[in-house]
Amino acid sequence: MQNNTNRPNRKKVAPIVITIVVVLYILSLLAILTKIISFSRQQLAEDAGPLLPILGIYAILGIVVIFGVIKAMLQRMKEIDRGEEEEASKY
Repeated sequence: MQNNTNRPNRKKVAPIVITIVVVLYILSLLAILTKIISFSRQQLAEDAGPLLPILGIYAILGIVVIFGVIKAMLQRMKEIDRGEEEEASKY
């Protein structure tokens, strides 16, 4: 028979891995946006006027997504600690 003392810790691996993957993905998109914004400011000085606020909004939304994913992971960790994952499987 297997030892179930590590079971909550094993259930925490997936949310942590997914959070890391999503955060790295969003950070790479933010890095690309930063490059585009800096290129637009240097090369297209007056023509980039309408483009910069839109790119800024995308950057802000990316940061909000990162915080949301981290918050969801922390909530999931609390649920796992309280044993709520078994309750959800009943439905």
